[in-house]
Amino acid sequence: MTDRGHGAVELVLAVGVLLLPVALVVSSFGPWLERRVLAASAAAEAARVAVIELDHGSGAAAVRRAVVSHGLTEDLARLGWCGSSTGPLSAPEGSCPLTRGSSALAVVEVWVPLVQTPWGDVGGLWVRATHAEPVDLFRSLP
Repeated sequence: MTDRGHGAVELVLAVGVLLLPVALVVSSFGPWLERRVLAASAAAEAARVAVIELDHGSGAAAVRRAVVSHGLTEDLARLGWCGSSTGPLSAPEGSCPLTRGSSALAVVEVWVPLVQTPWGDVGGLWVRATHAEPVDLFRSLP
């Protein structure tokens, strides 16, 4: 008995079972990397601005601008200061004393979907980045 006509079935199974999941995983790597870099740069900018302006609210505004400029909504990012739990960007209260010699630690989390499909995102996780910025010992404070 000969096995004829199985090539088309095997091709459909190979594409559906092997290649489609691999393509989804590879295509989701780009947004994950982009949002990881966004979290790192937003944390660095938030800490830097908070130290320069001596205001945690200015640091939160810097994170808000970074998130919105990447086309995301504010609810997809969270901010925390000096090891406190992260929260929404609308409540930028910080627990770091911004005095000479101290340091401001910004913790930024950004939501990343695990798989992006034309029908919507599937799953997701928060990527976290931290950055500490020292307050200059010799700066003039108000």
